[in-house]
Amino acid sequence: MTASIFSKYSTYFVNKMESLNTIPVSLHKNLADKLVSVILDTENRSAISSEETKKIIYLWRQDQLASPTGIETLLNAGVKIDGEAVYKILDDLGLKEVVAEVKVL
Repeated sequence: MTASIFSKYSTYFVNKMESLNTIPVSLHKNLADKLVSVILDTENRSAISSEETKKIIYLWRQDQLASPTGIETLLNAGVKIDGEAVYKILDDLGLKEVVAEVKVL
């Protein structure tokens, strides 16, 4: 079951989020931490699906939240929860190209 969740969302984002390849690996951990904070601080628990929640938990257990797939997953969830906060985080980290691409999702 976990593999199907993983591949379903990975395929979507690989096609949609080409700018993720421009994020320096040195920023992955910091970006993942900030996105997790946005997700955990929300009071709107129904903003993301149970599938997305399961994928985040799976990636966390595998210590993969700072991987490209983890960043994709956290971005998707974060935008659904609080898009403006996510855009600000990306902008503050100098990831303007990613902001532009995330806004069109």
